[in-house]
Amino acid sequence: MNFRTEMKLDAAALQLNYGDAQIFVGSCFADNMGGKTTDLRFHTLVNPFGVIFNPFSICKNVLRALEKRSYSISELGQHNGLYYSFDHHSSFSDADAQQCLQRINSAIEETHNFLKNSKVLFLTFGSAWVYLHNENAVANCHKIPQSNFTKELLSLENIVSWYNGLMKHLQGFNSNLQVVFTVSPVRHLKDGFVENQRSKAILIEAVHRIVGQHKNAFYFPAYELVMDDLRDYRFYGRDLLHLNETGVDYVWEKFTQTYYSEHSRKIMYDVAGLNSFLKHRPLHDSQEQVEVKRQNAIQSLKEKYPFLNV
Repeated sequence: MNFRTEMKLDAAALQLNYGDAQIFVGSCFADNMGGKTTDLRFHTLVNPFGVIFNPFSICKNVLRALEKRSYSISELGQHNGLYYSFDHHSSFSDADAQQCLQRINSAIEETHNFLKNSKVLFLTFGSAWVYLHNENAVANCHKIPQSNFTKELLSLENIVSWYNGLMKHLQGFNSNLQVVFTVSPVRHLKDGFVENQRSKAILIEAVHRIVGQHKNAFYFPAYELVMDDLRDYRFYGRDLLHLNETGVDYVWEKFTQTYYSEHSRKIMYDVAGLNSFLKHRPLHDSQEQVEVKRQNAIQSLKEKYPFLNV
């Protein structure tokens, strides 16, 4: 008897290898997948603007990086002694305006340069709900009182229009770039149960319309994998909203089977083995003996895969 419905995913036309530059942008799910590629020594840039959930702010940041348009101090706000940008995560905030600005503009330049030679851009949408401040959608409210914002649900038509425009810009900037869209399986229950479902429905339909119009665009069904395949709270953390390590690992396995070549997956296995070895702390070896073994293991992997940044 079968007690779950497993999704069978075929390998995509897009196949990634070590050396292929990859960018992950969007919700915390982008952090999960991108973080694993970083740990496995891929050439990866993960959430250069910080965690962002709504499609409008994601599009705005990517477009601004493409155009390499720096921010000025006049575009920063200040609250509780910190300077911030409504377009960025709170990790960019700083008590010094110049430091805040330097972080933001460095991220724009890094993303611009990275996109020039990237093979794939992974975009993960989290919610179609946005908060408006002075009628402008923000990526992060920076703990400013909610009374300063109004809440709005993005329209399907606007999301499709924005990303059709972005796809044309990306194609003109880097004709080899492929774009993979995902919708985060993390539920935004602060919006409400019904409101979360409305949001996810808009995002999923928008993504399918975008992908249907661009040959270099793909859809990875992360949302469906969690909702229809795992479908069990044992794969969630204590908040019952975010996936636990087992859940993330399951989606990651499906993700790599879909977009990473067989050869790259073999290398992943060896790199993961090295990572496990480096984390291990022998009980009876001296610090000098531990360090020698660590260096030998690293050197062995370097010799096997000279192109790896170990």
